[in-house]
Amino acid sequence: MKALRIAVFALGCRVNHFEALALSDRIEALGATAVSWNDKADAGILNSCALTALAEKKTRRAIKQFARLNPESPVAITGCCAEADLEAAARIPGVRWVVPNSAKMSAADIVIGDLAARYPQEKVFSSAPSESLCASSPLGDRTNLKIQDGCNNACSYCIIPRLRGRPKSRVFSEILSDAENMVERGVAEIVVTGINISKFESECGGLVGLLDALNSVPGLKRFRIGSIEPHGFPFKAVEERMADPSHKLCPHMHISAQSLNDAVLNAMNRKYASDEITKLVECARNLCPDISIGADIICGHPGEGEREFLDTLSKATSCGFSYLHAFTFSPRPKTRATAMDGQVPCQIRALRAQKMRALSERLSREFCAAQFGKTRRLLLENDAGEGIYYARSDNYMRCRVPTGRLGMRNALVEAVIGKQGDGGRIDAEFLREID
Repeated sequence: MKALRIAVFALGCRVNHFEALALSDRIEALGATAVSWNDKADAGILNSCALTALAEKKTRRAIKQFARLNPESPVAITGCCAEADLEAAARIPGVRWVVPNSAKMSAADIVIGDLAARYPQEKVFSSAPSESLCASSPLGDRTNLKIQDGCNNACSYCIIPRLRGRPKSRVFSEILSDAENMVERGVAEIVVTGINISKFESECGGLVGLLDALNSVPGLKRFRIGSIEPHGFPFKAVEERMADPSHKLCPHMHISAQSLNDAVLNAMNRKYASDEITKLVECARNLCPDISIGADIICGHPGEGEREFLDTLSKATSCGFSYLHAFTFSPRPKTRATAMDGQVPCQIRALRAQKMRALSERLSREFCAAQFGKTRRLLLENDAGEGIYYARSDNYMRCRVPTGRLGMRNALVEAVIGKQGDGGRIDAEFLREID
């Protein structure tokens, strides 16, 4: 019998993408073939996102895209969009199975079992298979590693705690086993991720202990941390490791700040004041001067007047960020922010996000200019031909590296950072490969 072909696709956060990888591995373990969303397939599994209304639209769009290529093939939808309204998800044309987050890792079993007629379609697994990786197929050079799920912050604009539940940490040994699996499959850089990794706990050690354990994984060339929540994060210990050139942890942080105005942070129900963020950035730069620090900023949250926005803009300009991810506030049904007083008109929200993105471009140029002439470690990722590679520096700059050598993809090298040219491209002068 020909092996079933099951397409897997993830929208949204890095956690979703790790889970999609785990589902692909499960498909292979069940004797089927995991394929991309753009391939011919007998069925599809979509790990959806519900962070914004736009994310839900992308879910429907992805299912339509799959149906155009595979008109007779059904889709299983799981993830936060499905969790937000299971009945609505079941009504999406082309959807045959709706799998709640609690049973997400059963999605491959449900789909393959149904298609192979091994058990009834309505079968619901009482316990989901492990999300640990188990396949050996090659992976890309940079891959997300989930260490934690869930959040209990109850931010005004966010529905994710309702959909993913309270914080839950993965088993320490399983995380390390997944890291080793990734390295065996060709991964050179791991991105440590979770819904709120500040909540990671383990009897084998907390987040810092895990970072040190990852540092000892044989063959792993480097790793970095995904988005972090300011409250409860062990900044000093992590920054000390980022400043240590012998540690594989990259000098790069991305802080989910969301605003730098205290009134808006209070309206968002965030657990810190703006000066805590600015002091954290200052301390990080003192300890590790070449560190790259980015931040998420939501523009136009209810209660953000012009004065509050300009306060955030001013602090973001001066506090030492390297770049910003600016988001236009999107009212999310079933969140408190949707019904708050002080709603900001759509046009003003969009204009503020545009101004914040313009600031981000300026901050990025200034950061790159400050790196000119310095020697940094870069991971060669995309082969452009003729010994030229596109790469990412340890402190998160995109660079073009002419090495004059073939077959160096996934190599870790030292290079001298050049000036930023047109289109933001940085040419780096290759020095040597690092063993």
